[in-house]
Amino acid sequence: MSSDREQILDAHKGWYETNVGLAADRMLDYFPSGDKYHQFNLNGHTYHGARDKHRLWVNAAKIGLDITAIKDTVGPDVQVFGDVALLTAEGVADLLLPGQSDSVPTPFRTTEFYRRDDGDGQPVWKIWHMHCSVMDQQMPKYGTE
Repeated sequence: MSSDREQILDAHKGWYETNVGLAADRMLDYFPSGDKYHQFNLNGHTYHGARDKHRLWVNAAKIGLDITAIKDTVGPDVQVFGDVALLTAEGVADLLLPGQSDSVPTPFRTTEFYRRDDGDGQPVWKIWHMHCSVMDQQMPKYGTE
């Protein structure tokens, strides 16, 4: 059997793969059942439950929004603490905005909180919380430097 770290990395990779093309139905596999999932999304909104996020993806696709590619550029770093784990990474998502013909590379950072629980008590690593934000490097990293 693969290690916890490998299982979490597999889930992270699978989650990223479902982002390309906004595969809403496949995306559900990476989150716990019911309304237990919680996300601070790249778009600035909060989503409660995988079905809430599913609704976002279905409607985003209807208006012509898409993710054409996504990859990590730093990390991911995985820390496992028993039946919970933390994954952090920086990446870039190529966003195709409605009415545009070319994708826009959008740097982001992500924090994914995993539990070894599928929401129904089965010991499967799922993403229970995720925070994704745009990397805005307008300000100097160290204030005046």
